[in-house]
Amino acid sequence: MKKRAILIAPGMSLFLIGTLMLLALTGFRLPPREAEVKVAAESAARELLPALVTFPGPERVAAVTAAAKSLSEVTGVAEVNSGTRWLNAWTTDAGDPPIAPAPGYQVPVDVASVDPEQFRDLVPAPFRDKISELAHGGAILSRTGAALRGITETGVLHFPVHSIPVVGVVDDHLVRNHEIVISHATGGLLSLNDKRYLVIGLREVGAGKLVEDTIRAAIPQEATMRVRGPAGSGASTNLSPLLSLAHIKATFGEFSAVTGAGTNIQIDQAWIDENTEIATIPLLGTFRCHKKLIPQIARALEEVEQQGLGGLIRPGEFGGCFSPRFIRSGKEAGLSRHAWGAAFDFNVSGNLYGQPPTMDLRLVEVMERHGFSWGGHWSYPDGMHFEFVQDGTQ
Repeated sequence: MKKRAILIAPGMSLFLIGTLMLLALTGFRLPPREAEVKVAAESAARELLPALVTFPGPERVAAVTAAAKSLSEVTGVAEVNSGTRWLNAWTTDAGDPPIAPAPGYQVPVDVASVDPEQFRDLVPAPFRDKISELAHGGAILSRTGAALRGITETGVLHFPVHSIPVVGVVDDHLVRNHEIVISHATGGLLSLNDKRYLVIGLREVGAGKLVEDTIRAAIPQEATMRVRGPAGSGASTNLSPLLSLAHIKATFGEFSAVTGAGTNIQIDQAWIDENTEIATIPLLGTFRCHKKLIPQIARALEEVEQQGLGGLIRPGEFGGCFSPRFIRSGKEAGLSRHAWGAAFDFNVSGNLYGQPPTMDLRLVEVMERHGFSWGGHWSYPDGMHFEFVQDGTQ
């Protein structure tokens, strides 16, 4: 089949508040340099240390932790709080002046907090002393997070209510791909108090099923608990293939934004103009999306047509691509990948958020083959949703 052209319209301003001029002695670091992205990608490619990630209700945490720790197959258990927090500025270890976005704007970052003495048992011995340093009020950055900040080993992170010194940089997988890791005590200063998940370290990957069976037996049968593990662990669900916030930024660029009381955010217009554009793609229509993603979406939809599946995409039910906002379930769930124009929705009416999806699995297979993960696989399904996880294969 002859390839269809992608029509690009001129950029359209969504909104513009505040000035884009930076204060003297400051400058906002936009996307990381190419060499830094390469470092980030290499780090991301390494598999996470063998562990189960569990999501019990808060009232079940103590029972699950005790059951896991009773097993010789478990190296340790740590509670992790996490969420999106907003940086006012940061200082690199080069002694330069603070780097900041335009006045009134902040940079979203993925922050996790842990108990250092719990978490140190989940990393290899050479890194345990570094994790213990968190108890003194510092922060550890993942290599991708450090590259985004231009930090090599030390620096300072300036949040609205507290400044945190950087005490080290480690490979992403050692801190479970979060950008920034701090202690629970320091996290309390940032109101990072919600228990998000438990990490249960495994001595061997294959011990996952035994550990899962044991912790499930420790809570009432009717209690809800999600358990995920790496491939080969025997866990009931594999770890999600979704990219971390740091790797989304390394791929699509980092923006600054203004937040308010609602779930929408206002992204720096210069970032929107540089990174997004309007395209018309057969079967979907005309929409704004990240420039890097448009060709990949077009290739996927071309295959849909080649396979005679175009009729499965319902006209007028495209839910959009670029949408600067938080995830629908609320601010604490973090920023939507739509905020980067790195996700898109279609066949909306039959695939509402939280409802059993009706998306034809033949469409899902095509999208996954072209590097998109489907929200219909999630424990709380979003059947209309597809988001970038890797470059397409065609």
